[in-house]
Amino acid sequence: MKAVRGRADARWLPSRHHFALFRLFAYLRLRIATPILCDDLVLTIDRDQTAFENYTVGVWFVLTMTGFFATLSPLLSLPLALITVQVGIVIVGLALPRGINIRAASVIHMSLMTAAALYFATASSWVRFVAWQFLALVALNAIAAIIVFLLRDSIVKLEATFAS
Repeated sequence: MKAVRGRADARWLPSRHHFALFRLFAYLRLRIATPILCDDLVLTIDRDQTAFENYTVGVWFVLTMTGFFATLSPLLSLPLALITVQVGIVIVGLALPRGINIRAASVIHMSLMTAAALYFATASSWVRFVAWQFLALVALNAIAAIIVFLLRDSIVKLEATFAS
């Protein structure tokens, strides 16, 4: 595992983020950040290490699923969403070999949510707004992924300045 020692501004390294929107924001933030030296700080370089990103995406995902389940039962929508996410993770985790199950669970969950959003986007009720915000954020992340891909050489050069 890679780590950066003594640089507090390393928290903005794009390689510490999973989703393209967060990577792009981190890259832009790092470009304007001033180096902050801190002797007693060690930051790991792991794309799943950013708590803010993990919680933001997790809460967004569950709230969107809650909106979809609210069309069935408004009172049970949040418990249904929470149980569905957890059961899905367990089923995929048990069904697939170790090592690929985290990525597979992510792909399966996002694919099912995208399919549900496409279905609910055609509805005539309020749930279409929930579906369209989900689809808009997925599209925005795809655009950010293209931009991050085009900036990959610049990102590698910038991150190389943090090598220890």
